[in-house]
Amino acid sequence: MSTLLEIQPTATRERPQDLAHDPAQDVRAVATHQTLAVVCALVFFRPLGIAAVVQAGHVRTRLALGDLEGARRASRNTLRLCWASAMATMFFVAVIALCADGYSRVH
Repeated sequence: MSTLLEIQPTATRERPQDLAHDPAQDVRAVATHQTLAVVCALVFFRPLGIAAVVQAGHVRTRLALGDLEGARRASRNTLRLCWASAMATMFFVAVIALCADGYSRVH
């Protein structure tokens, strides 16, 4: 008596750690914030906005070189410089408004 065993393929679930890592996904996950940096350079405090544009350029350069961590760091720096540019502009507007109010009371 011979026994015939049939092996049927079973559906396996692929867990995320079992899948091959796709480096292109990491590259797409890094934002350059180029548009935001240009808007900050044109609208807000210019020195910090220009520095943000330069940092946004560094993001692309780092990605082209394959330096993913450097690109992420440059992206974070771009965002910080944009926020600093906006905050500096708000500070200057507040100082001007307070000084103008004080000036109008004196004269």
